[in-house]
Amino acid sequence: MKKEPHIAVLIMAAGASKRMDGIKQLMPWKDSNFLLETIKTVQKTNLSSIHVVLGANAEIIAAQCVFQDINIITNPNWDNGLGNSIAYGVKVILKEKNTLDGILICLVDQPLLTPKYLQSIVEVFKMHPTKIIATNYGNKAGVPALFPKLLFQKLCELEGDYGAKDILNNQQHAIIQLEAGNQIRDIDTKEEYNQLLNQTKNEHTH
Repeated sequence: MKKEPHIAVLIMAAGASKRMDGIKQLMPWKDSNFLLETIKTVQKTNLSSIHVVLGANAEIIAAQCVFQDINIITNPNWDNGLGNSIAYGVKVILKEKNTLDGILICLVDQPLLTPKYLQSIVEVFKMHPTKIIATNYGNKAGVPALFPKLLFQKLCELEGDYGAKDILNNQQHAIIQLEAGNQIRDIDTKEEYNQLLNQTKNEHTH
């Protein structure tokens, strides 16, 4: 029987959400807010090493996470972009855990993600432990994505606003893309947030 791969989860929640009227990470959603529900979603998988990267409004957001079984990482240079925050988070994790087989990166603003989908990424990774297991966005790959050990150094070198897109869409890297349907919908503006609330309200009343 194969041993379970050692995987850490990195939830990216460092942005300032300038296009949202409020702190995006704390926007009301389901029983709590975007961040706490994302944490809950990950906790419903078999993954237990969960890390959240904060930046903008870190103190206010961290205060909401006191009773969560997670590790908070605060990036002092969060305003250098998502890539910088991913690199910072990965470096912190690797200092503490140098036996990892993979790192799963998720975003705080994809509230429709399910534990089942995240677990399916892990199951495919077990069969292909040297490949990136990513999410299909039509003409490109994106997150959630699980990166194998051999790409940890590349993650540590990321910078700017493009997150891990350069790694995910580099032809040199072996990658498997999974279909997530509407789960990859991300919420960046107040308008998108209101549409999400209206849609879910309608689904519950029909």
